Amino acid sequence: MGVQIAGLIGLYGGATLGILGWWFGRRLANKNRGLDELYEHIWQKARSISWYFTLVSVYIFFSLLLFGIELNVAMVLGIMLTVHLASWGITGMILSINMSMENPLKPSRVKFGIAIVAVSLISFTVLSITTGNWWFLIASIPPTVIGLISALTPERTVEQ
Repeated sequence: MGVQIAGLIGLYGGATLGILGWWFGRRLANKNRGLDELYEHIWQKARSISWYFTLVSVYIFFSLLLFGIELNVAMVLGIMLTVHLASWGITGMILSINMSMENPLKPSRVKFGIAIVAVSLISFTVLSITTGNWWFLIASIPPTVIGLISALTPERTVEQ
């Protein structure tokens, strides 16, 4: 197997652009006094919660192996990295929104939305792995969007 130049460019170019975006974002936030204790608390909590999602994905992959499903190492690592980073970002976004709103989001709505996202992603990923057809992952986009909208929109209250 030869060296895939486009793969190397994507892998290291994406990491370089991600680090540059993180560095410039922190620099701008520091200028606007956005790196305070609340910021640190929110993102530390989000990192902690994302490890639980990563742990669940590890158990799912071990279960798939026990059922005799052949898994590609690169695919598993890619999905685990996506699960970890996505759960970190989404949790941080939810916590940031919750801390800045006058009326915080209701935990039941947030849990319901996250449950929709998790179930749809897990179901369609397992379906894609078992059938070998990766187009099933595209079908997980609408329920994921619905779950995110459900989790991130506050409940409407009728004012009298």
